Amino acid sequence: MKTIKTSLALTFLVMAAACAHHRDVRPGEDVHRVVTKGEEKDQAEQDAIRQANHFCEQYKKHAVFVEEKTNYQGSMDEDTRKNVRNASKAAAVVGSGMGVFGGRNERNAGGVVGGAGVVGGIMTGDDAYVSEMKFKCK
Repeated sequence: MKTIKTSLALTFLVMAAACAHHRDVRPGEDVHRVVTKGEEKDQAEQDAIRQANHFCEQYKKHAVFVEEKTNYQGSMDEDTRKNVRNASKAAAVVGSGMGVFGGRNERNAGGVVGGAGVVGGIMTGDDAYVSEMKFKCK
């Protein structure tokens, strides 16, 4: 009995995981649509492409894209967001380096710099890009 329950649970998990690979695809009669979000532009686009390909693979076909667009929809100006993200990444690296390799004063300063990097990362960590692609399975 325990083996049957375990088998059923595993089957359910596998089926749920299989569906999750193209959760953002909206099937159409001929043209399908996928809309994804991501922290970075290429992340949103790659996720959309991956989901479209997975959707078509179930029909033993591949995705052919007929329209693609990615828009920035973040809460701050796009250039400002990019600058803050880059500065945050640099501050996190410099701060951790100071904390590991520095003396007592450098460790304290490294904690402050690293903390600023974390705050900047949180401020810009939203899914600011929305990618919408229309495709056919051929």
